Amino acid sequence: MKKFQLVSILLLIAVAFTNCKKDSTEGPQGVQGAQGPAGPLLTGTLEGYVSLWDQYGGRILTSQAGDTVSLIGTNQKVYTDSTGLYKFPGLPTGVYSVALGKPGFGNTMVQNIQLAGGGNTIANAKISQPSTTVVPALLDSIGTLTGNITVYTTLPSYAPQTRTFILYVGTTASVSANPATYLEYYTNTVKSTSLKLPFVIPKTDLYDAGFVTGQTVYLAAYGIGATLTASAYVDYSNQGRTIFTALSMPAATTSLIVP
Repeated sequence: MKKFQLVSILLLIAVAFTNCKKDSTEGPQGVQGAQGPAGPLLTGTLEGYVSLWDQYGGRILTSQAGDTVSLIGTNQKVYTDSTGLYKFPGLPTGVYSVALGKPGFGNTMVQNIQLAGGGNTIANAKISQPSTTVVPALLDSIGTLTGNITVYTTLPSYAPQTRTFILYVGTTASVSANPATYLEYYTNTVKSTSLKLPFVIPKTDLYDAGFVTGQTVYLAAYGIGATLTASAYVDYSNQGRTIFTALSMPAATTSLIVP
């Protein structure tokens, strides 16, 4: 009898809890509180070292102060110190590009630098002295078996170290180092003990570039600073073309017929 009474009591308690269950329907939402103040704007420093290179590919460790570094799209400009260091402090988070130059050197750009506020972002760069070797008049010959083209010349004098040269190939007489004017380019490094400067152009390269047999090819050759990473940069605002800056002037030009 007591056991039956205990079971009855437990059932009554269970029913009471079930009947007291809260309705799942939510009440109306209260008024949203005012938005708190924005957090502090984080800024950072864009900095880096500019290294100098001579026309033969050697590092220059003197006169590193005074390189001009400009923040593209702004009027901000700074100069490197005696160690080649530049700094743009207090920049908000964003994407930046810088242009760098120095009298007597080619210029360069470092683009699309991702800067996060609250820290330092490093963007180093190199610039080179231009070549002082002006390329003499160019001649050409066509291989009888391969059909490959050799463009060549004789340099006016020997040099204390190896020298580097570049040849641009284009479809018009205006071909030059301007990336809008050339389709292909070739480089060659000449030993200090040699006066011969040849460029070999496989005819298949010309076909791949869109030339056809009988079409005129225009060529322009320059001396260039031997450290190509300091003598050129990729311009992402210009279809990713390579811009070469440490060049001797003027160019030697010629033209020939595609075999």
